[in-house]
Amino acid sequence: MFSSERGLLRRTAGTVLAVAASTAVYFALPLGVFDVRGTWAFVGAFAAGLVAVAAVIVRQVRRFRSGGVALTGVLTSLYLAVLFFAAVYCGLNAHWPGSIAALATKVDALYFALSITSTVGFGDVHASSQAARVLVGVHLVFNLGFLGAAITAVRNATR
Repeated sequence: MFSSERGLLRRTAGTVLAVAASTAVYFALPLGVFDVRGTWAFVGAFAAGLVAVAAVIVRQVRRFRSGGVALTGVLTSLYLAVLFFAAVYCGLNAHWPGSIAALATKVDALYFALSITSTVGFGDVHASSQAARVLVGVHLVFNLGFLGAAITAVRNATR
């Protein structure tokens, strides 16, 4: 086996493990148990998490541009954003039931976050409250910005 093939297999295995581990952590988190008292506390916690996820994505995109990380690193960081939004949706619905129609489990929340990120939006799970609609709007804007940056980085790297 050639060195480049081994490197590709190693990177792919690392990516699969990172995605599996981060998904396992998502399902292990006691979402909905922690009580965020008040709207401002929720907004503050959400903003801090959003900044952290954005920083990871920006770092991976910069590393990709400089040749320091493969595309899989960028895609894995974008998947972390999906998990972050799924956790937020799960927590929102646990503390303000009915905010997101048909969202009852962590699987539902992950499904909802993936459908928003992929822009499929089947409509079976949807934002019902104004707070949920604001969060979905932030999620969509986040996707436009960071998916756009990732796509630009890939396009520029393949020229």
